[in-house]
Amino acid sequence: MSDVTRPRRSRSTLQRPRTGEVRVRVGALGLSTLGVQAIGRIEAVGPEAGGFAPGDRVAYRFTSETPGLSHIIGERDLIGFPKDVAIEQAAALLPMGLVARTIVKQLHSIGRGNRVSVAIDLGGADAFVTAWCQHLGAIVVDASEPADVRVTEADYRAARSFKASHGLGQLAASDVFQAVRLGVFDGLEIASYPLSDAAQAKLAVESGPVVLLAA
Repeated sequence: MSDVTRPRRSRSTLQRPRTGEVRVRVGALGLSTLGVQAIGRIEAVGPEAGGFAPGDRVAYRFTSETPGLSHIIGERDLIGFPKDVAIEQAAALLPMGLVARTIVKQLHSIGRGNRVSVAIDLGGADAFVTAWCQHLGAIVVDASEPADVRVTEADYRAARSFKASHGLGQLAASDVFQAVRLGVFDGLEIASYPLSDAAQAKLAVESGPVVLLAA
């Protein structure tokens, strides 16, 4: 009998998604003053999967309760996004893009020729609002000038606290991704860091969109 001890086979630590759940592998994390947005691809789906399949690209809120890079997430907490939007773009631009969309399309109805004053936002949303207003054909003016619409700090607070149902949330995200396709946010510089530089990346959040790349 051989004295050589055979190594034990390790069991997979990957959880199996249950009904209404999927397992997602994270590809990037978007850091902002709104928190952390996870972007990844679905690895597996639970029984009777409803609108998502393995390989689909999705976004969801990353919390301290979902450590690591493989997560079990409820389907209703996911936002799908198209293949022609890069993962790093989705991670960096979706959170603040949703804030901007809420302001320009829901809290206000901004269109071509409107004179819009955009208050400074310490969280950086003003750059997104300004870019979207200009794309819509509005004229962004200084706070001291006459304006048809004034975007205020109260608007930023309202937009950050706005809650949408899953269907409306997906619709809002689709608007943001369409804006990304059209180059609305091309003037905004995205800072990218490897996951190992998370501490340094956090220091850069107030300067603009920041992405941590998992691979």
